[in-house]
Amino acid sequence: MARTTVPRTAGAPTRDLLLTSARRILVEDGVEGVGLRAIARGAGVSHSAPLRHFSGLDSLLSALAAEGFVELHASIERSVAEQGPAASALDRLRAAGRGYVRMALEDPGVFAIMFRPDLIDAGDQICVEAGLVAFAQLVDHVADAQAEGWRSDADTGDLAVVTWAIVHGLCELWLHGPIGTDPRGIDVFVDLALQSHIPVPTIHPTEE
Repeated sequence: MARTTVPRTAGAPTRDLLLTSARRILVEDGVEGVGLRAIARGAGVSHSAPLRHFSGLDSLLSALAAEGFVELHASIERSVAEQGPAASALDRLRAAGRGYVRMALEDPGVFAIMFRPDLIDAGDQICVEAGLVAFAQLVDHVADAQAEGWRSDADTGDLAVVTWAIVHGLCELWLHGPIGTDPRGIDVFVDLALQSHIPVPTIHPTEE
């Protein structure tokens, strides 16, 4: 596949051009095609330019992963907000799962490196902090659901990890596995998984 070049927007900082180029390469060629020379070529800058802004490829990808965590947080916030102020905590938690999926499908290239310590600098503080903020967002939604009576006996962090694993696994199977061609779309599987894990509360009729 012919690789495109990032348009040289007037005044665009070289660092931003490099990150945008890396995004495009991830989409067009996958993680296998990412390298500093390829990123520089796609950004229209010299081959030495990346090392003036990043210590290496893992540093550059860590900056991109940090952006991904910020985007993930925002996607979940939007999905939850769509439920409206009257939504229950369980409804908001299910919406958070759909927001996670939305980000993964809209930006699969960045999503592919966010959880890859072999590709990014796992000690990069900006990336670590962005990831912790995103996870804390999920923990808060789980805690709110527990306060409404869902699995109040379980550890909040453990429940958050299990919820995360379910949704993340579906994203991976959709992007790289056998369910990605299902014409019904991924929401069918997400809703089923979350309804099984986070059951819809039973509404008992009011006794006369």
